[in-house]
Amino acid sequence: MRSPAIVEEEANGLRKIYQKILDSCNRPYAVWVLGILSFTESCIFIIPPEVLLLPMAYANRRRALFFAFVTTITSVLGAVAGYLLGSFLWEQIQPLVFNYIPSFAKHFDHVGQLYQENAVSALFVAAFTPIPFKVFTVVAGVYSTKVSILTLIVTSLVGRGARYGILAGIVYIFGPKAHEIIEKHFKMFTIFMAIAAVLLFVLLKLR
Repeated sequence: MRSPAIVEEEANGLRKIYQKILDSCNRPYAVWVLGILSFTESCIFIIPPEVLLLPMAYANRRRALFFAFVTTITSVLGAVAGYLLGSFLWEQIQPLVFNYIPSFAKHFDHVGQLYQENAVSALFVAAFTPIPFKVFTVVAGVYSTKVSILTLIVTSLVGRGARYGILAGIVYIFGPKAHEIIEKHFKMFTIFMAIAAVLLFVLLKLR
């Protein structure tokens, strides 16, 4: 078990990285940083791309939907990377993942069970659940006999596209009021979207 001093040192390091990410939102290379952040969050990193997507969208409303598009595409590419890590390198990376990525070990068995029950609905829900997306992508690779890479790509594209598109759309439409709307209502709305996605899938299966 890691000592409190090591945990605090890691937390301070993450805070510094987070601040650097925020500082870069008005720089010419901000879109590249957004893409890299979105890619890594889908497979190994712990800071979600919203921390950069939203400030960039607030600063330039006209490009908000473009920023959402970049975030979505790079997130899906990161999901593929996570899937490949789970498929081919799980035995090698498992100790590192369990020890150094917060909540991964906690959610691993639960996500695996979701894939055993219904892989498609699990991945749709993954776009909106509080469980880190990287857990779903890497575990999808571990359970590659249950989850094909094509299923991962399509569901990630739809789910993550909806998530980031909704956020960017709120900023684009409501401008300065967007922050208050997102803070008050986005969590409830994402729960509704996750439930709706599962119900839609069940209805299609029953037809």
